[in-house]
Amino acid sequence: MTLLLNSFRRFNASVIFALWGIFILKSSSSKPWTPYASFVHNRAHWRLLIPRKSQQTEKPHVCSNGACVDSSTTSLSSNNNDFNIIDKIGQALGIDQLFNQKYPLSSVSKSTDPKRIRGQVIRTAARPHQTSGGSTPSSRHYTTRKPSLPMIVVSDQGVTGDYNHYRTAALKSTENRAISILTRDVSSYIQTLDGGYFANRGYRDGDLGENVLVEGVDFGFFQVGERYRFTSQKEGTMEDVIVEITEAMEPCANLCKLPYINDPSISSPKERVGRCQYFIAALGKKEGLRGWYAKVVKGGVIRIGDMAAFA
Repeated sequence: MTLLLNSFRRFNASVIFALWGIFILKSSSSKPWTPYASFVHNRAHWRLLIPRKSQQTEKPHVCSNGACVDSSTTSLSSNNNDFNIIDKIGQALGIDQLFNQKYPLSSVSKSTDPKRIRGQVIRTAARPHQTSGGSTPSSRHYTTRKPSLPMIVVSDQGVTGDYNHYRTAALKSTENRAISILTRDVSSYIQTLDGGYFANRGYRDGDLGENVLVEGVDFGFFQVGERYRFTSQKEGTMEDVIVEITEAMEPCANLCKLPYINDPSISSPKERVGRCQYFIAALGKKEGLRGWYAKVVKGGVIRIGDMAAFA
């Protein structure tokens, strides 16, 4: 009798586990989520999720607080808050609604001949490896901030005196990420988020870790596969630096180590996580908002005041 009863219990357990497996399989096939980024707050590990890329033409979705919304919008603003993931996160945190008015991009890039457009370098930066641990994302001293320099020296190996942990450790110092470029309109955009929340708490140029900051063009000026020159002369010289854009940078949770996001004065871990998600989602609205990676085709010196133009 005991043997029969034990067999019956094992049978029930097998059925339960089988049904549970079927449920998980169906759930994962209908909502194919994959980890986007993770960071650590004290002992809690938080993970942001985005949908896996699919070969099908279905629209991408993002979920927040159990609500999934279409994230395929091509505008920095949306008049329909029900389909704006950033507003969804903002609502959850009690943050003011965003993008009630369309964010004004520079009109420079709307020229009929984009190859005649000229931008100007207003900041150059590099940050060497920090022996204190500040260059390793797992360190409590880590930051993406890079200090300003009057000029930087670049080659196919990267920016002299600059260190990027992921590029060095995971990508074996790939030449395709030798230099990072950001446009000034992105900084202006960040300063408007949540009524100036991040600006009022200390956001400044260099916080996104860019090596070169360019004004006079918007983030859509740079395009993957195109070559650009940095020059001190309108017509260009043999000393020009030439780069080729290789990929748009992706916002990651390392940005959440910035002090105004991982703010000790915010006592609620939930709010810190929400601020992190909010900031990352804002920079993920369109390709290039986070900046651009490039390989160096012709090395040299990039100085503040240099022009940026199509090569």
